Amino acid sequence: MLSILNLFFATAIRPSSGFEFYAYFTDKNDIADKDATYYQDLFSCGVTELIFGGFSVSAAGALQKAFPDDTQLRMAREAADQHNARVSFMLQGVPSINANSSVYSAFFKSANDMFEKYSFDGINFDWEFPGSTAEWEKYRDLMKNTRTNVKRGGRNARVTVAIGGSYGLYKDIDLCGGIDMCLWMGYDNHNDPRGQSNIPWVKSMVNQWINVEKLDPAKFGLGVPLYGENKAGAQVRYTQLVADGANPKGNGSFNGYFFDSQPILQEKIDFAKNQGLGGLMAWVLQSDLPPNDTRSLMYGMKQKLNPGPFLM
Repeated sequence: MLSILNLFFATAIRPSSGFEFYAYFTDKNDIADKDATYYQDLFSCGVTELIFGGFSVSAAGALQKAFPDDTQLRMAREAADQHNARVSFMLQGVPSINANSSVYSAFFKSANDMFEKYSFDGINFDWEFPGSTAEWEKYRDLMKNTRTNVKRGGRNARVTVAIGGSYGLYKDIDLCGGIDMCLWMGYDNHNDPRGQSNIPWVKSMVNQWINVEKLDPAKFGLGVPLYGENKAGAQVRYTQLVADGANPKGNGSFNGYFFDSQPILQEKIDFAKNQGLGGLMAWVLQSDLPPNDTRSLMYGMKQKLNPGPFLM
């Protein structure tokens, strides 16, 4: 009876605004000790899609999984189901982008097999640097065709892509039109004395997307960092910043490092919703404290996205 009640309340409190929250976990060593409560707490924070690293595709189109192990995937899947959420995996390279159609067919078959075996919902493409416009167009077609040809339980795969700031190119080739969402890496403004993810820069880039390029705000996911970075580009985990004395509710500056504190993240969430953006994206979970720790960045975002107690 308790599990049925938990399922009911999880479904009941899931935000219904359509605002998505994608979160990445990409570290093999850090994921090994995570338990079922960790995944429950993640989705209680408002995460709508958990994206795992650890997957790759061969030149022949075959998908391979290095991690997570089957137990971790099962716990994530069970928690996602209880929260009406999704589990996906990330691909950081596409060595077969210039291959013939048989390789693409092999990729779709392999992806369908992976979806069936591990009950995945989607694929996140994170290949940032196609070498030419022609390769970008092939990349676009691969993602659109993945959405059409990869399915589980009669539902098409959810397809997202990580993007930078080449909005004109994305518009010219309609990169985002045939997929679910483009996830903008809003933390790569290196060498800015205000920090790599400062709010004025974020607002200017969102304005360029919406008002300059006239692109669909609902296709734009605002990426936020769960780590710190200094002016030289060196990065440090948020866990280390807190251990050294950084204030989770401070101004996002500590010992020469910039980071998105809880108030900064909350301001970005309000901004994203006010602009009609499709959602939020967090990179990367292993840099943060456990989500049920009141100092964690995920906990800070929960207060805006899905306030209330964590489900047991």
